[in-house]
Amino acid sequence: MSFARPFALLCFTGLASAAEAADTPWVVAVTEENDKFTPTNKDRYYTQGLKVSVNRDDGVFFSVTQEINTPSDTLNPPSVSPPFTDLPYSGALYFGYGYGRVLERGGRRDSLFSVEAKFGVIGPAAGGETVQNKFHDLIGTPQAVGWGTQLPNELLFNLDGEFRHRFDLDGPDKDTRDLIARAVLQLGTMRTEAIFGAQFRWGSDLGRSWGHTYIRHSNGYDPSSDLRGPGKDGFAFWGFADTQVEVVVRNYATDGTNFRDSRGVVRSPIVLQAALGFTAQVSSCSLTYFCAARTKEFETQDGFHLIGGLKGQFLF
Repeated sequence: MSFARPFALLCFTGLASAAEAADTPWVVAVTEENDKFTPTNKDRYYTQGLKVSVNRDDGVFFSVTQEINTPSDTLNPPSVSPPFTDLPYSGALYFGYGYGRVLERGGRRDSLFSVEAKFGVIGPAAGGETVQNKFHDLIGTPQAVGWGTQLPNELLFNLDGEFRHRFDLDGPDKDTRDLIARAVLQLGTMRTEAIFGAQFRWGSDLGRSWGHTYIRHSNGYDPSSDLRGPGKDGFAFWGFADTQVEVVVRNYATDGTNFRDSRGVVRSPIVLQAALGFTAQVSSCSLTYFCAARTKEFETQDGFHLIGGLKGQFLF
């Protein structure tokens, strides 16, 4: 835990320096995912994620992310909780650096590619215990008492690639319905998996966005040129329905650490997710809300898990 603050300070200093160095407009996006944003309101499994990203107009982007995972029971003493059949406590804190580009194909800008390197820490140094319990103190709920059993400290590294293709279902004059297909490949000590998804959107002025993405399963690339393009000063609104399938080879939250002995559970090799959400945008600012239902990430998990999220984007 003593390493969490210096690491976070280093990451945010990198973000600030990158933004100041850019001579062109840049976009700041803040994403918070939490099971508190769902109707069930259960504090368990992947319970919280926070990501701050900066996109420059030259395709370079940076991000700082924290993830928190807990078992289903966080209130019993650590001597009896969690059982070895439940998800272990874990936290991850990492910095991302990448490059993205909207591909030109015969005058059409309907495909996007990005690659991102992520490096940081898993374990007490990620500060998961501090963030969760300080927030619980703030809102007046009991602290989680089993953090002493969390995964040990370990460095993490991932290299992730993402491709998206937008199918315009109405034609350029309407721009009210589209379908965005995506494929993501993640390789590294944090997660190794392949993700395939599709997002159907309906609303107005959809060309202002490449659809909603998720902290754990996408890169941080959001092209600023689409937010600030000609005729983009009015109000836009769209809803979306999203599905994805994850083929999981390794996930630190279920498998544990790579190079040190730690707790772990039997991972589910295939995870499905379905989500609904909406985005509202005024000028160069946008706000997104979503709620997703996920199948079991490990075999002894207690049924489906719901996770919700908020994302704000701001052009500077």
